[in-house]
Amino acid sequence: MTPADAEIIAHRGFSAVAPENTLAALAAAWDAGADAVEFDIHTAACGTPVLFHDDMLSRTTNGVGPLKRRTLAQLKKLDAGSWFGDGFAEERIPTLAEALEACADRAGPIYAEVKGFRELEDLDRMVRIATEADLLDRTVFIAMNWTLLDRMRSQEPALRIGYIVDDADEVGESLVRARGDERALVDLRASLLLEDDLLAARYHAAGVPMAVWTVDSTSEADALVAQRVGRITTNEVAALLGWKRGGPAHPSGGR
Repeated sequence: MTPADAEIIAHRGFSAVAPENTLAALAAAWDAGADAVEFDIHTAACGTPVLFHDDMLSRTTNGVGPLKRRTLAQLKKLDAGSWFGDGFAEERIPTLAEALEACADRAGPIYAEVKGFRELEDLDRMVRIATEADLLDRTVFIAMNWTLLDRMRSQEPALRIGYIVDDADEVGESLVRARGDERALVDLRASLLLEDDLLAARYHAAGVPMAVWTVDSTSEADALVAQRVGRITTNEVAALLGWKRGGPAHPSGGR
């Protein structure tokens, strides 16, 4: 496997040049040539899935308190871009439906990480939104809490899912769950593979595809491709695309 074979996944959109989990970040990722995008999902108080990483609003908006206590109407009043740069003052928290619509005419997988929800029906709603957008086959729902994926699969057996592996203790169960499932993958913290040269071989032997997060160094990307890891999630989309294409890997210069 060579760098040219790697799928470059934009982490929270192109989060090095635009505010994470916004439509601007998704557009920047696709425009830069990313092979795929990744974003996070929480659920508003009214049950609407929205793109957001934290439980609390204060880091990436001018709001305060838990996101789950705010309705969509309240969330839409918040500034979700100025924290990153004045030029993004008009950015708002997008809904999952809006994000999928923004990706509909682009080509490539969409990795949607489920971070938070109020009730099980919220998970059903996420699956329904992807179905109604006609993007079910391109969307991979990923989560650290694997029971959420069980619930979502119960609503749509053909759902593409990814088991996020954050700790070496989770490797065994992830292999059991993903082995033989053609619509499942594992999404590993990159350091697990970089620190254990034999780990990737276990997944290859089981026929389980791998993704990794979050890789901003081309030297780390080289090491992972040498282990035949085909999907690399990065903040530094331009740099990793340069590495993939064999040209100069210029950092974005963003945060």
